[in-house]
Amino acid sequence: MKTIKTIYSPLFLTDYSTVDCENPDRIEFIHSKIKDIAEFIEPEACTLSDLALCHSESLIKTVARNKEVFDTAILAVGGAMMAAETALREPAFALVRPPGHHAGHDFNGGFCFFNNMAIAIKNLLSHDTIENALIVDIDLHYGNGTYDIVRSDPRITFRNIDARSREGFFRDLDEALSDGSSYDILGCSVGFDTYVRDWGGLLYGEDYHRVGSSLVTANRRLFCVLEGGYYIADLGTNAQFLLNGILKACS
Repeated sequence: MKTIKTIYSPLFLTDYSTVDCENPDRIEFIHSKIKDIAEFIEPEACTLSDLALCHSESLIKTVARNKEVFDTAILAVGGAMMAAETALREPAFALVRPPGHHAGHDFNGGFCFFNNMAIAIKNLLSHDTIENALIVDIDLHYGNGTYDIVRSDPRITFRNIDARSREGFFRDLDEALSDGSSYDILGCSVGFDTYVRDWGGLLYGEDYHRVGSSLVTANRRLFCVLEGGYYIADLGTNAQFLLNGILKACS
């Protein structure tokens, strides 16, 4: 592999109403840095039926009150769904916003509106495309929304990396991935806010190369979905490290 399928749309640069740190520059910096190793694919928006796989009608209606947010969020979900479908053939990356792992069945928060990862997995399960799935969340913050949605589904295993040191992070990641090959697909909620210059202060840029390699070595049916990461100056470089780690392990 010389390039990785990357789901992206210029509409993710929409400056919708949200907190200042979750801004379009995040996507723009990553896009510009990875363009030589990415094959960009335009997603389609998900449907209301797709949203209903994971979310209550009341939550969907609440988000829909802001058309700009809603339109961008359903495109992000569609992007994650496309990445998951692509991963059945080759690894993929969903370069999407808004993020999603803090959106639960009947709540959202943390800059998230709908749960991109959970819907992508539930969609495959609903069509009997897969029988089981592993979700590993490496964001600095606990994927409470993902846990809320998948906790009662025995087909989905959710593992959150909650480390307080660089060594602990990789120890926990290795443990989380130890049986990764036994699942039909591996979805990774990727947050770059564990970076040394970001809020987490744990990982160096080069460490994301190791993360990418570890993920795809555990299961070639891998897709990654962007969650957090707010030190914008190095965000693109960190994403580049991650994708290069995946590509090198696949070569």
